[in-house]
Amino acid sequence: MGGLEGHPPPTNSLPILNTTLSEFQLFDALDNLTAIYCPAAAVPQLALQKALNPFTLSKRSAPLTDSGYSSGYTSENENDGSSPLPHKTSLAFLRADDLERTFAARWIERFLVRADDLPCFATDETRHLAAEKAADLLIALSSPAAAEDEACCALDDDPDSFWRDFTFSTTAAPDITIRINDGLAGKSASDHLDVGLQTWGASIVFCQMLCNDLGRFGLTTGRQSTIVELGAGTGLVSLALGKLLPALEMRDTTVVATDYHPAVIANLQSNIAANGSAVVGCVLDWAREEVDDAAWPVEKGEKVEVLVATDVVYESTHAVMLHECAERLLAEDGVFWLMQTVRQNGRFGEVADAVGEVFGEKERAARGGGKALRILERERVERMKGVGRGDEAFYRLFKVGWA
Repeated sequence: MGGLEGHPPPTNSLPILNTTLSEFQLFDALDNLTAIYCPAAAVPQLALQKALNPFTLSKRSAPLTDSGYSSGYTSENENDGSSPLPHKTSLAFLRADDLERTFAARWIERFLVRADDLPCFATDETRHLAAEKAADLLIALSSPAAAEDEACCALDDDPDSFWRDFTFSTTAAPDITIRINDGLAGKSASDHLDVGLQTWGASIVFCQMLCNDLGRFGLTTGRQSTIVELGAGTGLVSLALGKLLPALEMRDTTVVATDYHPAVIANLQSNIAANGSAVVGCVLDWAREEVDDAAWPVEKGEKVEVLVATDVVYESTHAVMLHECAERLLAEDGVFWLMQTVRQNGRFGEVADAVGEVFGEKERAARGGGKALRILERERVERMKGVGRGDEAFYRLFKVGWA
Protein backbone atom coordinates (compact mmCIF):
# COMPACT_ATOMS: atom_id res chain seq x y z
CA MET A 1 0.00 0.00 0.00
CA GLY A 2 1.40 3.34 -1.00
CA GLY A 3 1.62 6.16 1.48
CA LEU A 4 2.52 9.79 1.93
CA GLU A 5 6.32 9.84 2.26
CA GLY A 6 6.09 6.13 3.14
CA HIS A 7 3.35 6.52 5.76
CA PRO A 8 -0.25 5.56 4.85
CA PRO A 9 -2.96 7.86 6.26
CA PRO A 10 -4.81 6.58 9.36
CA THR A 11 -8.14 6.40 7.52
CA ASN A 12 -6.48 4.21 4.91
CA SER A 13 -4.51 1.84 7.12
CA LEU A 14 -5.72 1.35 10.69
CA PRO A 15 -6.83 -2.28 11.15
CA ILE A 16 -10.07 -3.45 12.70
CA LEU A 17 -9.71 -4.26 16.38
CA ASN A 18 -11.12 -7.77 16.39
CA THR A 19 -10.00 -11.35 16.98
CA THR A 20 -8.25 -11.64 13.61
CA LEU A 21 -5.86 -8.78 14.39
CA SER A 22 -2.21 -9.88 14.65
CA GLU A 23 0.44 -8.42 16.94
CA PHE A 24 2.44 -7.44 13.86
CA GLN A 25 -0.48 -5.47 12.39
CA LEU A 26 -1.15 -3.69 15.68
CA PHE A 27 2.44 -2.59 16.25
CA ASP A 28 2.79 -1.69 12.58
CA ALA A 29 -0.21 0.63 12.93
CA LEU A 30 1.13 2.17 16.14
CA ASP A 31 4.58 2.63 14.59
CA ASN A 32 3.03 4.39 11.60
CA LEU A 33 1.04 6.75 13.84
CA THR A 34 4.15 7.43 15.92
CA ALA A 35 6.15 8.27 12.80
CA ILE A 36 3.42 10.66 11.63
CA TYR A 37 2.52 12.40 14.88
CA CYS A 38 5.51 11.84 17.18
CA PRO A 39 8.53 11.61 14.84
CA ALA A 40 11.00 12.59 17.59
CA ALA A 41 9.82 9.67 19.73
CA ALA A 42 9.71 7.11 16.94
CA VAL A 43 13.30 5.82 17.11
CA PRO A 44 13.59 5.16 20.86
CA GLN A 45 10.14 3.62 21.02
CA LEU A 46 10.96 1.34 18.11
CA ALA A 47 14.22 0.32 19.74
CA LEU A 48 12.36 -0.63 22.91
CA GLN A 49 9.81 -2.53 20.88
CA LYS A 50 12.57 -4.45 19.09
CA ALA A 51 14.03 -5.57 22.39
CA LEU A 52 10.68 -6.97 23.48
CA ASN A 53 9.35 -8.30 20.20
CA PRO A 54 11.79 -8.26 17.24
CA PHE A 55 9.25 -9.70 14.80
CA THR A 56 7.10 -6.60 14.88
CA LEU A 57 10.01 -4.49 13.63
CA SER A 58 10.58 -6.56 10.50
CA LYS A 59 10.26 -4.79 7.18
CA ARG A 60 6.65 -4.26 6.11
CA SER A 61 6.32 -7.25 3.82
CA ALA A 62 2.61 -7.89 4.37
CA PRO A 63 -0.22 -5.50 3.46
CA LEU A 64 -2.15 -3.88 6.26
CA THR A 65 -5.53 -5.39 6.92
CA ASP A 66 -8.39 -3.85 4.98
CA SER A 67 -10.06 -1.94 7.77
CA GLY A 68 -13.25 -1.13 5.93
CA TYR A 69 -12.78 2.55 6.78
CA SER A 70 -12.99 5.40 4.26
CA SER A 71 -10.73 8.23 3.32
CA GLY A 72 -11.35 11.57 1.75
CA TYR A 73 -8.42 11.01 -0.56
CA THR A 74 -6.03 8.46 -1.99
CA SER A 75 -2.26 8.54 -2.01
CA GLU A 76 -1.45 7.78 -5.61
CA ASN A 77 -3.10 10.54 -7.62
CA GLU A 78 -3.00 14.29 -7.74
CA ASN A 79 -6.27 16.16 -7.76
CA ASP A 80 -7.17 17.54 -11.17
CA GLY A 81 -10.06 19.64 -9.94
CA SER A 82 -12.70 17.02 -10.75
CA SER A 83 -12.98 15.81 -7.16
CA PRO A 84 -15.25 17.40 -4.55
CA LEU A 85 -12.52 16.83 -1.95
CA PRO A 86 -8.97 18.26 -1.98
CA HIS A 87 -5.96 15.97 -2.24
CA LYS A 88 -3.12 15.89 0.31
CA THR A 89 0.36 15.08 -0.95
CA SER A 90 2.77 15.74 1.93
CA LEU A 91 3.42 14.26 5.34
CA ALA A 92 3.16 17.77 6.81
CA PHE A 93 -0.34 18.17 5.34
CA LEU A 94 -1.29 14.73 6.63
CA ARG A 95 -0.04 15.61 10.11
CA ALA A 96 -2.12 18.82 10.11
CA ASP A 97 -5.27 17.19 8.71
CA ASP A 98 -7.98 17.38 11.39
CA LEU A 99 -9.96 14.50 9.90
CA GLU A 100 -6.95 12.17 10.02
CA ARG A 101 -5.97 13.26 13.55
CA THR A 102 -9.50 12.76 14.85
CA PHE A 103 -9.84 9.38 13.16
CA ALA A 104 -6.49 8.23 14.60
CA ALA A 105 -7.38 9.44 18.10
CA ARG A 106 -10.67 7.60 18.13
CA TRP A 107 -9.06 4.38 16.90
CA ILE A 108 -6.55 4.67 19.76
CA GLU A 109 -9.36 5.25 22.26
CA ARG A 110 -11.05 2.08 21.06
CA PHE A 111 -7.82 0.13 21.33
CA LEU A 112 -7.18 1.27 24.89
CA VAL A 113 -10.68 0.15 25.88
CA ARG A 114 -10.22 -3.28 24.25
CA ALA A 115 -6.51 -3.88 24.91
CA ASP A 116 -7.02 -6.37 27.74
CA ASP A 117 -9.39 -8.49 25.65
CA LEU A 118 -7.51 -8.63 22.35
CA PRO A 119 -5.94 -12.10 21.84
CA CYS A 120 -3.14 -10.93 19.55
CA PHE A 121 -0.45 -10.32 22.18
CA ALA A 122 2.21 -12.97 22.78
CA THR A 123 2.95 -11.70 26.30
CA ASP A 124 1.57 -9.27 28.85
CA GLU A 125 4.78 -7.26 28.37
CA THR A 126 4.01 -6.51 24.74
CA ARG A 127 0.38 -5.75 25.65
CA HIS A 128 1.54 -3.16 28.19
CA LEU A 129 4.03 -1.72 25.72
CA ALA A 130 1.34 -1.30 23.08
CA ALA A 131 -0.95 0.40 25.61
CA GLU A 132 1.83 2.80 26.63
CA LYS A 133 2.58 3.68 23.00
CA ALA A 134 -1.11 4.25 22.37
CA ALA A 135 -1.50 6.45 25.47
CA ASP A 136 1.50 8.57 24.45
CA LEU A 137 0.04 8.96 20.98
CA LEU A 138 -3.35 9.97 22.35
CA ILE A 139 -1.71 12.71 24.42
CA ALA A 140 0.15 13.98 21.34
CA LEU A 141 -2.99 13.91 19.22
CA SER A 142 -4.88 15.90 21.84
CA SER A 143 -2.64 18.90 21.10
CA PRO A 144 -4.00 21.21 18.38
CA ALA A 145 -2.36 20.78 15.00
CA ALA A 146 -0.96 23.83 13.25
CA ALA A 147 -2.80 23.76 9.95
CA GLU A 148 -0.51 24.42 7.00
CA ASP A 149 -3.25 24.56 4.38
CA GLU A 150 -6.98 25.01 4.40
CA ALA A 151 -8.56 21.70 5.40
CA CYS A 152 -11.58 20.36 3.60
CA CYS A 153 -13.35 19.71 6.88
CA ALA A 154 -13.90 21.63 10.11
CA LEU A 155 -14.11 20.19 13.60
CA ASP A 156 -17.38 21.08 15.26
CA ASP A 157 -17.66 22.27 18.87
CA ASP A 158 -19.24 18.91 19.68
CA PRO A 159 -16.37 16.44 20.21
CA ASP A 160 -18.51 13.68 18.70
CA SER A 161 -19.05 15.67 15.49
CA PHE A 162 -16.87 16.07 12.46
CA TRP A 163 -18.59 17.93 9.67
CA ARG A 164 -17.50 17.63 6.06
CA ASP A 165 -18.73 19.81 3.22
CA PHE A 166 -19.21 18.13 -0.17
CA THR A 167 -19.66 20.37 -3.21
CA PHE A 168 -20.80 18.92 -6.53
CA SER A 169 -20.88 20.63 -9.91
CA THR A 170 -24.05 20.27 -11.94
CA THR A 171 -24.83 20.66 -15.61
CA ALA A 172 -28.31 22.15 -15.31
CA ALA A 173 -28.34 23.94 -11.95
CA PRO A 174 -26.01 25.81 -9.59
CA ASP A 175 -23.45 23.75 -7.70
CA ILE A 176 -24.84 22.05 -4.61
CA THR A 177 -23.11 21.75 -1.23
CA ILE A 178 -24.03 19.13 1.36
CA ARG A 179 -22.88 19.10 4.99
CA ILE A 180 -22.33 15.67 6.51
CA ASN A 181 -21.37 14.57 10.01
CA ASP A 182 -18.73 11.84 9.67
CA GLY A 183 -17.49 12.26 13.23
CA LEU A 184 -19.27 9.31 14.83
CA ALA A 185 -17.33 6.68 12.87
CA GLY A 186 -15.06 4.85 15.27
CA LYS A 187 -17.14 5.74 18.33
CA SER A 188 -19.38 2.68 18.15
CA ALA A 189 -18.82 -0.64 19.82
CA SER A 190 -19.17 -2.67 16.63
CA ASP A 191 -17.35 -2.37 13.33
CA HIS A 192 -20.47 -2.99 11.24
CA LEU A 193 -21.99 0.15 12.77
CA ASP A 194 -18.97 2.20 11.68
CA VAL A 195 -19.96 1.44 8.08
CA GLY A 196 -23.14 3.49 8.42
CA LEU A 197 -21.54 6.40 10.27
CA GLN A 198 -19.16 7.55 7.56
CA THR A 199 -19.34 8.59 3.93
CA TRP A 200 -17.92 6.17 1.37
CA GLY A 201 -16.32 6.77 -2.01
CA ALA A 202 -19.11 5.09 -3.98
CA SER A 203 -21.71 7.54 -2.68
CA ILE A 204 -19.55 10.50 -3.67
CA VAL A 205 -19.01 9.13 -7.18
CA PHE A 206 -22.71 8.32 -7.56
CA CYS A 207 -23.69 11.83 -6.46
CA GLN A 208 -21.48 13.37 -9.13
CA MET A 209 -23.02 11.04 -11.74
CA LEU A 210 -26.48 12.23 -10.67
CA CYS A 211 -25.38 15.85 -10.95
CA ASN A 212 -23.89 15.23 -14.38
CA ASP A 213 -27.02 13.66 -15.89
CA LEU A 214 -30.23 13.09 -13.94
CA GLY A 215 -31.96 12.03 -17.15
CA ARG A 216 -29.98 8.81 -17.46
CA PHE A 217 -31.48 7.74 -14.12
CA GLY A 218 -35.03 8.40 -15.32
CA LEU A 219 -35.42 11.53 -13.21
CA THR A 220 -36.99 14.17 -15.42
CA THR A 221 -39.12 17.27 -14.92
CA GLY A 222 -42.83 16.62 -14.64
CA ARG A 223 -42.57 13.02 -13.47
CA GLN A 224 -43.89 12.39 -9.97
CA SER A 225 -42.08 9.61 -8.17
CA THR A 226 -40.77 8.32 -4.86
CA ILE A 227 -37.06 7.62 -4.48
CA VAL A 228 -35.94 5.37 -1.62
CA GLU A 229 -32.28 4.99 -0.66
CA LEU A 230 -31.43 1.67 0.97
CA GLY A 231 -28.62 1.66 3.51
CA ALA A 232 -28.35 5.44 3.31
CA GLY A 233 -25.75 5.74 6.10
CA THR A 234 -24.89 9.41 6.43
CA GLY A 235 -27.45 10.20 3.71
CA LEU A 236 -25.19 11.89 1.16
CA VAL A 237 -26.99 10.51 -1.91
CA SER A 238 -30.47 11.30 -0.59
CA LEU A 239 -29.39 14.78 0.44
CA ALA A 240 -27.87 15.40 -2.98
CA LEU A 241 -31.18 14.41 -4.57
CA GLY A 242 -33.03 16.53 -2.01
CA LYS A 243 -31.12 19.61 -3.18
CA LEU A 244 -30.79 18.77 -6.85
CA LEU A 245 -34.40 17.93 -7.70
CA PRO A 246 -35.98 21.19 -6.41
CA ALA A 247 -33.28 23.18 -8.20
CA LEU A 248 -34.48 21.53 -11.42
CA GLU A 249 -38.14 22.28 -10.61
CA MET A 250 -38.82 18.61 -9.76
CA ARG A 251 -40.76 19.32 -6.58
CA ASP A 252 -43.20 16.41 -6.81
CA THR A 253 -40.59 13.76 -6.08
CA THR A 254 -40.29 12.42 -2.53
CA VAL A 255 -36.84 11.30 -1.35
CA VAL A 256 -36.68 8.78 1.49
CA ALA A 257 -33.37 7.89 3.19
CA THR A 258 -33.50 4.60 5.10
CA ASP A 259 -31.19 2.63 7.36
CA TYR A 260 -31.55 0.30 10.32
CA HIS A 261 -29.35 0.90 13.36
CA PRO A 262 -30.63 3.59 15.79
CA ALA A 263 -27.25 5.39 15.97
CA VAL A 264 -27.06 5.55 12.17
CA ILE A 265 -30.64 6.83 11.96
CA ALA A 266 -29.91 9.50 14.59
CA ASN A 267 -26.89 10.72 12.63
CA LEU A 268 -28.88 10.60 9.40
CA GLN A 269 -31.64 12.74 10.89
CA SER A 270 -29.00 15.19 12.14
CA ASN A 271 -27.58 15.50 8.63
CA ILE A 272 -31.03 16.04 7.15
CA ALA A 273 -31.68 18.84 9.65
CA ALA A 274 -28.26 20.42 9.06
CA ASN A 275 -29.01 20.73 5.35
CA GLY A 276 -32.53 22.07 5.80
CA SER A 277 -33.70 19.25 3.58
CA ALA A 278 -37.16 17.86 2.92
CA VAL A 279 -35.69 14.36 2.71
CA VAL A 280 -37.57 11.86 4.89
CA GLY A 281 -35.39 9.70 7.13
CA CYS A 282 -36.78 6.46 8.54
CA VAL A 283 -35.98 2.94 9.68
CA LEU A 284 -36.07 0.09 7.17
CA ASP A 285 -35.11 -3.43 8.15
CA TRP A 286 -34.32 -5.44 5.02
CA ALA A 287 -35.31 -8.63 6.80
CA ARG A 288 -38.85 -7.49 7.67
CA GLU A 289 -41.81 -7.95 5.39
CA GLU A 290 -43.36 -4.62 6.40
CA VAL A 291 -41.91 -1.18 7.06
CA ASP A 292 -42.47 -0.39 10.72
CA ASP A 293 -41.89 3.34 10.90
CA ALA A 294 -44.44 6.12 11.30
CA ALA A 295 -42.30 8.38 9.10
CA TRP A 296 -42.61 6.08 6.07
CA PRO A 297 -44.35 8.30 3.47
CA VAL A 298 -45.57 5.52 1.17
CA GLU A 299 -49.03 4.00 1.60
CA LYS A 300 -49.06 0.42 2.86
CA GLY A 301 -48.67 -1.97 -0.04
CA GLU A 302 -47.73 0.83 -2.45
CA LYS A 303 -44.57 0.32 -4.48
CA VAL A 304 -41.86 2.91 -5.26
CA GLU A 305 -40.54 3.95 -8.63
CA VAL A 306 -36.83 4.33 -7.84
CA LEU A 307 -34.48 2.57 -5.41
CA VAL A 308 -30.84 3.54 -4.95
CA ALA A 309 -28.04 2.03 -2.88
CA THR A 310 -24.29 2.60 -2.83
CA ASP A 311 -21.66 0.33 -1.26
CA VAL A 312 -24.02 -1.66 0.94
CA VAL A 313 -22.81 -5.23 0.30
CA TYR A 314 -20.08 -6.39 2.67
CA GLU A 315 -21.12 -10.04 2.88
CA SER A 316 -22.81 -12.37 0.39
CA THR A 317 -25.86 -12.52 2.65
CA HIS A 318 -26.28 -8.76 2.29
CA ALA A 319 -26.87 -9.18 -1.44
CA VAL A 320 -29.57 -11.80 -0.76
CA MET A 321 -31.33 -9.59 1.80
CA LEU A 322 -31.06 -6.59 -0.51
CA HIS A 323 -32.67 -8.57 -3.35
CA GLU A 324 -35.56 -9.66 -1.14
CA CYS A 325 -36.11 -6.10 0.10
CA ALA A 326 -36.06 -4.69 -3.45
CA GLU A 327 -38.58 -7.34 -4.55
CA ARG A 328 -41.02 -6.11 -1.92
CA LEU A 329 -40.55 -2.38 -2.61
CA LEU A 330 -39.92 -1.85 -6.32
CA ALA A 331 -42.83 -1.08 -8.66
CA GLU A 332 -43.28 -3.20 -11.78
CA ASP A 333 -41.92 -0.43 -14.00
CA GLY A 334 -39.45 0.81 -11.39
CA VAL A 335 -35.66 0.87 -11.46
CA PHE A 336 -33.13 -0.02 -8.79
CA TRP A 337 -29.75 1.72 -9.18
CA LEU A 338 -27.12 -0.16 -7.21
CA MET A 339 -23.46 0.88 -7.07
CA GLN A 340 -21.04 -1.65 -5.64
CA THR A 341 -17.46 -0.97 -4.61
CA VAL A 342 -15.00 -3.58 -5.86
CA ARG A 343 -12.22 -4.10 -3.35
CA GLN A 344 -9.73 -6.50 -4.85
CA ASN A 345 -7.61 -6.83 -1.73
CA GLY A 346 -8.50 -7.70 1.83
CA ARG A 347 -11.50 -9.27 3.43
CA PHE A 348 -14.08 -7.75 1.05
CA GLY A 349 -12.53 -9.14 -2.13
CA GLU A 350 -14.59 -12.31 -1.88
CA VAL A 351 -17.91 -10.44 -2.10
CA ALA A 352 -17.01 -8.58 -5.31
CA ASP A 353 -19.26 -10.85 -7.41
CA ALA A 354 -22.06 -11.30 -4.87
CA VAL A 355 -24.43 -8.79 -6.50
CA GLY A 356 -23.95 -10.31 -9.94
CA GLU A 357 -24.64 -13.78 -8.59
CA VAL A 358 -27.78 -12.85 -6.66
CA PHE A 359 -29.28 -10.40 -9.18
CA GLY A 360 -27.72 -12.07 -12.21
CA GLU A 361 -28.90 -13.83 -15.31
CA LYS A 362 -29.56 -17.21 -13.66
CA GLU A 363 -33.24 -18.14 -13.51
CA ARG A 364 -34.86 -17.17 -10.23
CA ALA A 365 -38.29 -17.90 -8.85
CA ALA A 366 -40.47 -15.32 -10.57
CA ARG A 367 -42.97 -13.36 -8.51
CA GLY A 368 -46.15 -12.11 -10.14
CA GLY A 369 -46.59 -11.83 -13.89
CA GLY A 370 -43.81 -14.31 -14.55
CA LYS A 371 -41.16 -11.65 -14.00
CA ALA A 372 -38.11 -11.70 -11.76
CA LEU A 373 -35.89 -8.95 -10.44
CA ARG A 374 -32.65 -9.07 -12.35
CA ILE A 375 -29.78 -6.98 -13.72
CA LEU A 376 -30.81 -5.09 -16.87
CA GLU A 377 -27.54 -3.21 -17.43
CA ARG A 378 -24.13 -3.05 -15.77
CA GLU A 379 -21.31 -0.54 -16.10
CA ARG A 380 -17.81 -0.28 -14.76
CA VAL A 381 -17.23 3.12 -13.14
CA GLU A 382 -13.70 4.29 -12.45
CA ARG A 383 -12.65 6.02 -9.27
CA MET A 384 -12.55 9.78 -9.06
CA LYS A 385 -9.16 11.21 -8.27
CA GLY A 386 -8.92 12.17 -4.64
CA VAL A 387 -11.95 10.09 -3.60
CA GLY A 388 -12.13 6.73 -1.87
CA ARG A 389 -9.91 4.36 0.05
CA GLY A 390 -6.75 2.89 -1.37
CA ASP A 391 -8.30 -0.58 -1.51
CA GLU A 392 -11.16 0.56 -3.78
CA ALA A 393 -10.25 -0.66 -7.27
CA PHE A 394 -13.35 0.56 -9.13
CA TYR A 395 -17.14 0.51 -8.91
CA ARG A 396 -19.91 -1.43 -10.64
CA LEU A 397 -23.17 0.36 -11.40
CA PHE A 398 -26.13 -1.97 -11.86
CA LYS A 399 -29.50 -1.08 -13.33
CA VAL A 400 -31.93 -3.58 -11.84
CA GLY A 401 -35.57 -4.09 -12.79
CA TRP A 402 -38.31 -6.59 -13.47
CA ALA A 403 -37.80 -8.73 -16.55
